[in-house]
Amino acid sequence: MNKLFTLITAASILSLGIFGFMLLVATKPQAKPLDVEEPSWIVKTKQVQLESLSPALTLYGHVESPYTTTLRVPNLSIAATQVSRLAVLEGDKLTQKQLLIQLDDRDSKLILKQRQADIEDIQAQITSEKQIHANNLKLIKNEEALLSLIQKSVERARKLQKQNLASRSNLDEAQQSLERQKIAVNNRRYSVKNHKTRLAQLNAKLKRAIAVRDLAKLEVKRLQIIAPYDAIVAKLYVAEGDLVRSNDPLLKVYDVNKLEVRAQIPSRYQTDILLSIEQTLQAKAYYSGFEFQFELARVSGEINPNNGGIDGLFKVTQGVEHLRLGEFLTLYLQLPARKDVIALPFESVYGNNRIYKFNDGRMHSLTIERVGEQIAFDGQSSILVRSPELASGDKVIVTQLPNAVEGLKVTEAP
Repeated sequence: MNKLFTLITAASILSLGIFGFMLLVATKPQAKPLDVEEPSWIVKTKQVQLESLSPALTLYGHVESPYTTTLRVPNLSIAATQVSRLAVLEGDKLTQKQLLIQLDDRDSKLILKQRQADIEDIQAQITSEKQIHANNLKLIKNEEALLSLIQKSVERARKLQKQNLASRSNLDEAQQSLERQKIAVNNRRYSVKNHKTRLAQLNAKLKRAIAVRDLAKLEVKRLQIIAPYDAIVAKLYVAEGDLVRSNDPLLKVYDVNKLEVRAQIPSRYQTDILLSIEQTLQAKAYYSGFEFQFELARVSGEINPNNGGIDGLFKVTQGVEHLRLGEFLTLYLQLPARKDVIALPFESVYGNNRIYKFNDGRMHSLTIERVGEQIAFDGQSSILVRSPELASGDKVIVTQLPNAVEGLKVTEAP
């Protein structure tokens, strides 16, 4: 009996619990559905205005000069000489024909005196030869007259000998005198005849001696090392008192007015620049508070095998006095103008060739062609782009969004 009562009580309690739960579920308040609003990102835009703009190309180059000269010791007739005076130092500005280095010239001046003495000796020989010739011209008449007398004497001696009025020895003596006189006359004639040859030889020796003297004089002059043009001393190789020999380097100078900048041109711009080489392409650089201006004068005559590129050689048109050989500069080269391009800030471009156009509150992706850069030195440099899908009046989003995707909702900043 008790067990039955317990089961009925348990069943009643379970039924009441189930009923209460169902009642709570049926009478709970109904929640209203939430409306989820799509977020919108605030962005800045720029209105498209298609223009003809000149892109600028950033190049990196160094200063060099085709007029760089290493001044050396001239060819010496002596083994070595000393640097007796050093008139300049590295970095000094020079004017043309300015004395740079004086080499010891005492030995060379002594050699010059010897060469001058050789000339004077030959000149004396020429004078003597002319006097001898004049004397020979006078004496040959006497020699020929004496020869005629001796010939007559021989004829008389021969007649007397035939008549037995003179001995044979008298005739022989007369004959010997005749032969000696013939030899004397022939020698005198030979001397007269060869006067021009001897004089020509002496004149040739004189010319040779003068040339040797002039070389010695030139050597003395060249021992004064002077500036070949307006220049700057790039490097000194010697000091006062140094012993130097022929062809030893003394100092290196470069023409301050002929400096130029060599910069490698990227391969993707080489064709455009080569086609525009007849135009005057301008470039600028800023360094140490100075502004420099350049013109593209020419391009290198061969391809650099290390990088496959060509070099542009830029003539300095402004600021050359502030440049030094070997200095590195960043050049901004103005290329010919391009049509239908737009200048955008760099942050508006995603990747290499994608921007977003603002259209009906949404971002719409466009593929663009990068034309170049527009360099400004106030921090407002721009990138030049163009696309057939861009027209004047369109708006381009210039705010860089990390979650930028096609169709993203955006709001234009006031």
